[in-house]
Amino acid sequence: MSIFNRKLKKKHLQQFERNIAELLATEMPQLKTVIDLSEIAGISFMYKPKGIYIQTKYNPEDYKIINRNHKTCFNLTGISVFHKKEQRYQPVKLYYQSDGLTKIEVENPEYFHKIYDLTQIRKGEIELEHLPMENPDQEIVERILKSLTQEQRNLLELEYSFEIELNDILFYTILDMEDGNYIAVDKKGNVYRLIHDHEEIVKLIARKPTDFFEMYNGQKSELDELLFE
Repeated sequence: MSIFNRKLKKKHLQQFERNIAELLATEMPQLKTVIDLSEIAGISFMYKPKGIYIQTKYNPEDYKIINRNHKTCFNLTGISVFHKKEQRYQPVKLYYQSDGLTKIEVENPEYFHKIYDLTQIRKGEIELEHLPMENPDQEIVERILKSLTQEQRNLLELEYSFEIELNDILFYTILDMEDGNYIAVDKKGNVYRLIHDHEEIVKLIARKPTDFFEMYNGQKSELDELLFE
């Protein structure tokens, strides 16, 4: 295969997303705001339907802003991209979550940047189809915490859970301590405190989710001593 026929990269999608945001700056200025708060972490390809899935990451402080101000989930139509071979603009269906581009439905997704000129984008009649909000990290953490009762899960903040990677380990937040620090679990169900400006950023505080509820009854203030001991 020619080196000039390489597959789609993050840099292509970063510029494409920004071009759309600039085109819709008047109607939807929030799209550019989210771009400035986020970074594309990875891309994968879908086949039913065919398309591109974009994984986004944020730092913890920016994620708070996203959760507070960008509780959105919608399909966006009305954007067309120039097809190089056919020499015409073709519509693409875009899916946004938290005002960030998350999915693009398109044929031959691996070579989206080869088939289309991603710098030539046209705006038509913009329509939004609002959808229920999704959080894939919540689904993961719900499985990790399956040993908890529903009452215990209700005392956590699982709908706002997000993934943090520290020391090559993935953590999923379960409580936001609202000062840049978190209570989180790993995939084995161990519970940790995560403190951003402490000499020990990650510290194990419970071996099982149920053990955590021996020290937590729904009052975050009661965890202050635990966090900073």
